[in-house]
Amino acid sequence: MTKFSRRSFLGTAAAASAAAVSAPAMAASTSAGNLPAKWDDTVDVVVLGCGGAGMMAACQAHDAGGKVAIYDAGQSPFHTATNLCGGLYTAWGSRMQNADTKDKKDSWQQFAEDIMAYGNYMSLKEPVYCFAKHSGKAFDFLEDAGLAKHHLEPYAGHSQLRAHRQDSFKGRDYIEVLVKQLDKRGLKINHGMGVTKFYFDPATNTVVGVQVGEGDKAKNVKANKGVIMATGGITGTPESLDRWVPSVAGKGVAIGGPKNDGTAMMVAVRDVGVPLSHMQYIASYPCGIVVNGRNGPYCRWWFITNNGGILVNKNGQRFITEKEGICHVTPHLAFQPEGCHYVLTDQDGWDRTLQKIKLGALIGLPSWPAERVEAEFKAGKNLWKCDTIDELCQKSGVNADGLKKQLDVWNKAVESKNDTQFGRTDQQWKLGRGPWYMIRMEPWNNLSCGGVRVNEDMQVLGWDMKPVNNFYAAGETVAGVHGAFYCGGNACGFAHTSGWVAGQNVMGKKIG
Repeated sequence: MTKFSRRSFLGTAAAASAAAVSAPAMAASTSAGNLPAKWDDTVDVVVLGCGGAGMMAACQAHDAGGKVAIYDAGQSPFHTATNLCGGLYTAWGSRMQNADTKDKKDSWQQFAEDIMAYGNYMSLKEPVYCFAKHSGKAFDFLEDAGLAKHHLEPYAGHSQLRAHRQDSFKGRDYIEVLVKQLDKRGLKINHGMGVTKFYFDPATNTVVGVQVGEGDKAKNVKANKGVIMATGGITGTPESLDRWVPSVAGKGVAIGGPKNDGTAMMVAVRDVGVPLSHMQYIASYPCGIVVNGRNGPYCRWWFITNNGGILVNKNGQRFITEKEGICHVTPHLAFQPEGCHYVLTDQDGWDRTLQKIKLGALIGLPSWPAERVEAEFKAGKNLWKCDTIDELCQKSGVNADGLKKQLDVWNKAVESKNDTQFGRTDQQWKLGRGPWYMIRMEPWNNLSCGGVRVNEDMQVLGWDMKPVNNFYAAGETVAGVHGAFYCGGNACGFAHTSGWVAGQNVMGKKIG
């Protein structure tokens, strides 16, 4: 029977990931485990990544007394996943939630249960518990730091009122406040300096430092207290998404920070020997408008369906209840003609929708200004506005007979208050007065759910499921928070919360 050591595992892991690691990084692997002859810099904490997780971690480590260096493969904190989110941050125990007189039943345990239930109980309890327990305190930090206006709103998958939404519907608000906090602390982001090597001492099971940058920019940095990896996920490029998640290869929109390609995680596998988990799971929203190859924004179609609209496939038929959690809708698209679906409403429904949300927020992430949305309706490639159903179907390719039959069934369901197809109970409005509005959508793949495993303190776990000394992770780089399905608001919430926790723990600060 073959006996596996950490070193033999490391070699296997390296071989498995070799093709995906950049050439300069791979060249460095020949000295894996050896320390450099000279350190170019020595700090307490190295933070890799400058999204919400990384910047939050840097602030916390600094405030705990640490000398902090931040390195990022990209060129701007505004090119990160946090900046692309819709401004939704789920949290338990924030001052805002506690001040809401309607919500006195929530607990961190209920929050954790909601996360795991939505993810088909495929979540890992350690990051979930960490998130659920500390999310409110992390949000309060942002609020105290000058976060832009926000409110509480109900959101699918959450049994209690804990979704904190930016009034702007933009994740940019979180980036802006953290950039200001870095400036306040004199912390500089070193851009274009992605990690190419982790210096790991197997004798003490300790990450000692990192090599960042390539060529003449390469720099060896010693981290006396630890390294925090907050380098994002794998949806930043179509190539990295398709490599890890074959089920979406060539389909829909691939969106994320442009450097969210999984390279840092693979370097960690190679140099430290840590395993990856949950890599096959992604947050795939059934609402992407595909333009320019694999790019495009998404349509918040639930605002339309909550105001009288319905979802149909290319045959003109409903295929699911419109009240289903959005990530739970996506798997059903694989069984629909051309893997797409459409949201349909009439003029009255459209007017009701725009009373609840601005046109530029309805089509967002990245947002299209109202003028762009109107132009897309006129272009008639993915968005259509037509006076009649026949005209709409002719231009969109949706089956006219099927759609007319579906409208008849729907309108009878409104009259009888009995949705015999999928059991909706909130239908109030018939569909019947043109012009008609229709938007074609495919999967919008914006968030990965896999990465390195951690304990509740955000320490990275090795192949033996024991913490690697001085090695932490935060944000999308962490595996298992969302399980098989992502529940809205949890990614942004977890990014900042895990950064808040990791930044304090790396400095040995006790979190109450």
